[in-house]
Amino acid sequence: MWGCFNSFPFSSFGGGFPFFGLIVLVVIVIAAIWVIRTLIPDSHPRQNARADRDDALRILRVRLAEGSISEEEFERLKRAVES
Repeated sequence: MWGCFNSFPFSSFGGGFPFFGLIVLVVIVIAAIWVIRTLIPDSHPRQNARADRDDALRILRVRLAEGSISEEEFERLKRAVES
């Protein structure tokens, strides 16, 4: 109108939708944030591994209590889980 907002995000690219550039810029920023978040590994992998190890040990204890495995097999499996 008065020459304001003629820069990229606010231009209408020769007519049409007035804020098309701004919408494109927002989409690019959102896409960049999504890509960065998917590339960064989980921030708590040690907690997940610890929970898995605890679950495995609990299952081994239950199997030992039920008599499904012997004490020797329990110790062997326990060492495997803890390493």
